[in-house]
Amino acid sequence: MTGSGSARSRRLSQRVRSRGGLAALIVIGLAIVRIHAAFPDAHNTPPTGWSGPVFTLSQAYPSTLPPLEPLSKRKWAQLDFKNPAQAPQYLKAVLDYCLEGNTANNFADVAHNTVRTWYHTPWLHEDGRPGAGDGREFIHGLTKERISRSKELGPGQNVPHANWAVGFYNPRGGFTIGQVWKDPAHPDPRKAVFPSHTVTCKLLFTAAPVTEVPFLDGTLEWQADINRAAGIGPRPTLRLLQVDVAVKDPRAASTTGWVFGTFQYEKAASASPNWWEHLVPVGLMWGSDLAHLKLDQQTQEEWINTARGQTLHLGRKNLVLNGPVDSPDGSCASCHGFAQVPRVNNPMPQISRTPPPAAQTGPPVEAYFRNIKAATPLSADYVSVDYSLQLQIGIARAINSGQAHLPPSDLNPMLRGRGAIQPAVTHIEEVRRDDP
Repeated sequence: MTGSGSARSRRLSQRVRSRGGLAALIVIGLAIVRIHAAFPDAHNTPPTGWSGPVFTLSQAYPSTLPPLEPLSKRKWAQLDFKNPAQAPQYLKAVLDYCLEGNTANNFADVAHNTVRTWYHTPWLHEDGRPGAGDGREFIHGLTKERISRSKELGPGQNVPHANWAVGFYNPRGGFTIGQVWKDPAHPDPRKAVFPSHTVTCKLLFTAAPVTEVPFLDGTLEWQADINRAAGIGPRPTLRLLQVDVAVKDPRAASTTGWVFGTFQYEKAASASPNWWEHLVPVGLMWGSDLAHLKLDQQTQEEWINTARGQTLHLGRKNLVLNGPVDSPDGSCASCHGFAQVPRVNNPMPQISRTPPPAAQTGPPVEAYFRNIKAATPLSADYVSVDYSLQLQIGIARAINSGQAHLPPSDLNPMLRGRGAIQPAVTHIEEVRRDDP
C-alpha cells in the first residue's frame, strides 16, 4: 500500500470507530433490529466524475437471529445430499436460493434484494500486505483470489490469469457476522458459530479472455477496478467462471458440519440467453474422506458430476472436489477448515500456506485433509471461525493493520504449559485457497 493509501486506511478506521459507536446507540434508542456499523466499502473511492456502478458493503447485520425460513424456501433441507440421485437436486436448490431476487440486476446490490437481504464480511477492503492490490475494488467489491496457472482453465489458456471474487451470506449468516464485529475495534472470533441453514454464495470471475477460454462466451461480465487506475475510463473486463455455495447442514455434523458445492459456467450447457442457466454443477462435498484419499482412491464424502462438459481439474489428484479457480492440490472442505484465528503469536500447529503437492504423502497429507468439525479449533492456540475464510481474512487484516485488536485477556489463557498469560496476538497469517 502506498503512503497515501495507508493514510486513507487510517481515516477509514477512524470512521469505523466513531460511527460504529453512534450506530449502536441509534439501534438501542429506536429498537431497530439491525446493527449498523460503518466499515469501509472498498479500498479506493470512485474518482470524481465516475458514473458507473459503485459497490456498497451490505453491513446492516441483524441484531437478533432470524428464524428459519419455511421449507418451501429451503428445499435442500428435504433432499439427501449423500444420495447420488438427490445430490444434484440439493445443489440446484441452494443455487436457486442464492439466485432468487439477485438476477434482475446481476447481483449489483444484494443488500436491497426484495426476497431476502444478503450480507458481506467487513475488512476485506484492506490489502493483505502493503502494495498487494488485493483488497475490495470499488465497482463490485471484488477481492483478489488465487491465480489460475497456465492450462488450468483449458488447453487454450497460454498464460496465468488473475481471478477476483465477491461473497455474501444469508440473514442467518449475517447475524453471526454482526456478532463477531459488534465492536469494530475488537472483533470476537468466539462468536463465529454459524446457525443451521446459514447459506453463503460466492461469485468468482477470471481475467482470462474468451479467446483462451471459449466456454465462457456469453457469461456474466463485470468491469472491475483491479488495477486501481486513475480517471473515469473503462476498467478491465472480468468473466464469471465459478459460483461456490455452502450450507451449514446439521446432517453433515459428523464430518465438517457444512455442505460445499461449486458450479462452473459452460456456454454449451444451454441455449438460454440467461447466464445463470449455463451454470453446471461440478459437485458437492461434506468431508475430504482422508481414508480413501491416502490410498489414492476417489473419495466417498462427495458427489462429482461426471457429465459436466468442461472437465477442468478437481482437487488432489482429481480425487476430491475443488473448483476450477481453486488449487488442484487441495479441496473445498480442507481449505475452509483452516479458517482459524490464533489467540497468540506463533501458534501451534502452524497452518500450511499451500496444500501438500500431489507427490507428497504421510503426515502433511493427513494434517491438511483431515475433517475438522464445525466451529472446532485446531488447538488451544486457536479460535475457529467456522469455515469462514472471509471472516478469518477480515479479522487478520484488521489486526495486522494495528487498527483493531482481539478482545483482551479472556482470549489469552495460559497455553501449552507456558506458565503465564500470553501477550495478545499482533499478527495473523491469512488463510488462502493458495498463495495468490
